[in-house]
Amino acid sequence: MDNILLKSRNLRLWQNVTETSQTILERARQLLFNWKDANRKQQQGNIAVQQHSSIAVQQHSSTAATAAGLNSAVQLITDVNSAVQSTPVKWQKPAHGRLKCNVDASFSDDLNRVGFGFCIRDEGGNFIRAKTMWSNPVCSIDVGEAMGLSHAIQWVHELLLTNVDFELDAKKVVDYFNRGNNDITEFGAIVEECRRSCNLYFENSKVEFSRRQANEVAHTLAREATFLANPHIFNVAPLCISTLSINEKL
Repeated sequence: MDNILLKSRNLRLWQNVTETSQTILERARQLLFNWKDANRKQQQGNIAVQQHSSIAVQQHSSTAATAAGLNSAVQLITDVNSAVQSTPVKWQKPAHGRLKCNVDASFSDDLNRVGFGFCIRDEGGNFIRAKTMWSNPVCSIDVGEAMGLSHAIQWVHELLLTNVDFELDAKKVVDYFNRGNNDITEFGAIVEECRRSCNLYFENSKVEFSRRQANEVAHTLAREATFLANPHIFNVAPLCISTLSINEKL
């Protein structure tokens, strides 16, 4: 207000202009309006800064929460994988009224042989029969595992057994047997022959995959087979698998 009165006095003193009370009052109102407008804009600017800061804090918190959630998910997956890996894998008994024939192959470059081991057990885990045999020369693992399944199917058919499921730890063989992929290699030809034999000899037999830990009996027989002179058929569990088969029965 002092500035308004001072301006009015200077106009009268230096420019010989005398303002009316109405003019002075109008100038005061305009000054008050300008002051309020400037103050309002400053407050709006402060609010905008506060909102921006709040949004930034929220985004940071959201990012931190997302990162924490991702870390928790990764930790959960790690814990699950660790639990799965630490869980012992055991041989599973076949379903009621069925038999299971475990199959495996072993490879000896020194002897130039592929050994095969087959073991048949019933729904109670009781030993039924086992067989060892070998062929030469040594071949690729995929072809050798496929040959093992082929020999096992033929042997079970010769025993006139039905309701037999085959289990082996060669995933490529099992996947091809169950789905096929028109493989024209030696491996594909052998597995295709396995499929035809199964369809011809058995009505409802399955070929299933198991991890190595659940296929130890057949693996042990296959390893022993490479050192034997001739094929062997066992009506009683041989010493090399007797403890294994008893433990897996429990």
